[in-house]
Amino acid sequence: LDGKHIEIIPSPGSGSYFYNYKQKPSMVLLAIADAKYRFVLCDFGTNGRVSDGGVLQKLQNNLLNIPRESEVRNGLRKLPYVFVADAASPLRTDMLKKPDRQSDLDCIEKKIYSYRMSRARRIVENVFGILTARFRIFHTAINVALEHIDSI
Repeated sequence: LDGKHIEIIPSPGSGSYFYNYKQKPSMVLLAIADAKYRFVLCDFGTNGRVSDGGVLQKLQNNLLNIPRESEVRNGLRKLPYVFVADAASPLRTDMLKKPDRQSDLDCIEKKIYSYRMSRARRIVENVFGILTARFRIFHTAINVALEHIDSI
């Protein structure tokens, strides 16, 4: 699970409503990708002032119909389905987050966890890279009326 700020040219009079932490006007594309580099869910349209963690309304309302826990192949116990997210995401029982600071990695188990989380998070980051490489419009500010941007 990750978010990408899509740069836009806001309508006149919108003030700082769309300006993100980089001081650029944007709208947030929040996406969930699977291990096969496919988008499972995309949500677009939140103004850039809101962080990735603030766009998770569908998750909070349990509207995704996430499967129940299931047995792991060659395993002896059932494990729940979880999302892999960055440190900006909220703390939830169905979300694993990568530790923020290297100083928190004070034992080998935490270092292994951090490494594996980084590898898992790379998937959604790569999916966004593939998206922007394939559709070059994401390399520039989108200059379309706000009510039509989500159709692009």
